[in-house]
Amino acid sequence: MFSVWRQRLVLSLSRGISVVSELSKRLAAVPAVRPVAALLGTALVVLASWRAWVGAELTDVPVFAMLAVGGAFLPAVLAVNGAEFWLQASLVDVRLGPVETLRYVSQANVANMLPFPGGPLLRHRVLANRDASQRLAVRAQLFTAVWWLASGLAISGVGLVFAADRWWLGGFAIIGGVALGYAGWSMRVRSAPRADHLRLLALVEVCTAIIGSARLWAIAALLGASLDLPGAATFSFTTPAAAALGIFPSGIGAREALVAGTADVIGADVALLFLAATLERVVSLIAAVPVLLWSLWHPGAELNVPLTGTDEADT
Repeated sequence: MFSVWRQRLVLSLSRGISVVSELSKRLAAVPAVRPVAALLGTALVVLASWRAWVGAELTDVPVFAMLAVGGAFLPAVLAVNGAEFWLQASLVDVRLGPVETLRYVSQANVANMLPFPGGPLLRHRVLANRDASQRLAVRAQLFTAVWWLASGLAISGVGLVFAADRWWLGGFAIIGGVALGYAGWSMRVRSAPRADHLRLLALVEVCTAIIGSARLWAIAALLGASLDLPGAATFSFTTPAAAALGIFPSGIGAREALVAGTADVIGADVALLFLAATLERVVSLIAAVPVLLWSLWHPGAELNVPLTGTDEADT
């Protein structure tokens, strides 16, 4: 009986994820949607951050310390993103070296800011140009994104239990994270050459969610926000959830709004946390510029091979 209910739950979650993913892709494919979303998201971030800046009456902002935070977290971000892409490639039987993996993820991270889903397209193009099945390449990215969101939800749930005494809300988040994680497991690339790569990929997604919330906590602390580690953990879901919307480049506007909403739930300073999320985005982008320039100047950095694959009919 339990196995039947489990199969039904996984099937329902998988169908729901597929429907949401398809709707997101169709909406993002409309020519004006992502540019308009980018403008609206940027306008929201600028206006709300300005109001937060004025309201907080900040007189001595540690700019260099914030840039140092962006630089200090950059190796960890590149490490988890590189490990994620390397594992994605291995799941579709594509072999990438460490240098080219770093080069591609550096470009993909910045490409996410474009008015189209640049990061996923670049990753997909790399895998497809290495004779990977386009269907499996898409599937590898999809269930990886599901695991990222699942990890963020579960960690946020734990944070809600301890930070705001919202055990019921935290419990729902944990259950949702576990359910999404199980659904993602059912969507995995079943022809993967090594099962331990899947377990390692799940660990990478957990680390990715933790690094994102830790960086936000560091920036918020520099602004003088009162935020402990459990409180910082509650924001772990905001980045993957904003990315899942699909229409906001790099989740701009959506992520900051989710941070503000979560701050209100845990009783933190909403305006200051919104500003911290904005500044975190800025310093992270600045820190990534040198690595991006290196990746573009590195021999063989260009991707000018036509997009081809073994299963074009499956896309």
